[in-house]
Amino acid sequence: MNREEKAQNIEVLKGNFAKANAAFVTHYRGMTVERLYELRKKVRAGQGEVCVIKNRLARIAAKGTFLEGIADDFKGPVALILSYKDPVGVAKAIVESLTDDSPLAVKTASLEGKKINSAEITALSKLPDKQTLLAMLCSALQGPSRNFVNVLAAMPRGLVNVMVAVKDQKGNA
Repeated sequence: MNREEKAQNIEVLKGNFAKANAAFVTHYRGMTVERLYELRKKVRAGQGEVCVIKNRLARIAAKGTFLEGIADDFKGPVALILSYKDPVGVAKAIVESLTDDSPLAVKTASLEGKKINSAEITALSKLPDKQTLLAMLCSALQGPSRNFVNVLAAMPRGLVNVMVAVKDQKGNA
């Protein structure tokens, strides 16, 4: 690879790093092509991308981005998994791929500039996705107003029930 190709690759990486909101550094040595393909497919479904790139180029491209904090972890054969939308979906895809017989290992990650370890990545994967969290928030915000409306509607409903009971009582007499 000559200098021009390296410079182009660095620019492409900088663009990808600028679009991403989370990045996961993983060791993939020993993974079969089929397993790597399955990982790529799961990550793509979670709106992310698996990149196997030269560490030196990745370190250069990471300067000035949120990945600068984990650039020192680009050592050995690593795959960089980028998340472009919701990092929970990508974290779930990675944790699902971490089976007992899988050689895949998560080193570290950067979530919007904050460095997190593998235990925190596992905790992140157990969270609901963004849409579910927003639905839960809307439901929680809607609850008090719904209860207030039910209380206000109970008064006229009670009056109508009393009037129906009086009518029935007078009708029987």
